[in-house]
Amino acid sequence: MATEQEAIARCTEPRTRESLAHDMRKMGMVAGMSVLVHVSLRSLGWVCGGPIAVIQALMDVITPQGLSSCRP
Repeated sequence: MATEQEAIARCTEPRTRESLAHDMRKMGMVAGMSVLVHVSLRSLGWVCGGPIAVIQALMDVITPQGLSSCRP
């Protein structure tokens, strides 16, 4: 298993909450959309903030409207 320093060294640019949200929007995700997500964190490379940043980016894009169907 690669160390965090090795993962960082392999990245050409930092992956952040903002850059992930930008990429999700480019893929066609919009506010209010219902999505099922299965992600390989390894395939994303090193993400500043780790898995939490990935979840936050997803929530930034689909907004609470998209999450409302998941709530009781």
